[in-house]
Amino acid sequence: MQVAQFVRKYTISSSGKKVLRRGNIDSTVKWVEYATDLIDMTELLKTASFEEKCNLSTAMLVAERKKNWHYKQENFDLKRASYLLSCWKNATKQ
Repeated sequence: MQVAQFVRKYTISSSGKKVLRRGNIDSTVKWVEYATDLIDMTELLKTASFEEKCNLSTAMLVAERKKNWHYKQENFDLKRASYLLSCWKNATKQ
């Protein structure tokens, strides 16, 4: 993803969005999604302009907050999340 896509993903207001029950969210998969987004955003910070860095840092704060929220949920499985994240890292190396 590019900088604008991450900024759009993490800075859109929640008005008009569908509200899901907490039990219907797979916190493990969402945690992995936010973790991979944070890794990608960290890489983009190296080549971004000053304005893009400011926008990315705001998006990173939101992604980190969401990742921490999913970590605290009852249906979060750390073993599965670690496995999925390591699979993603190995797949992106090749």
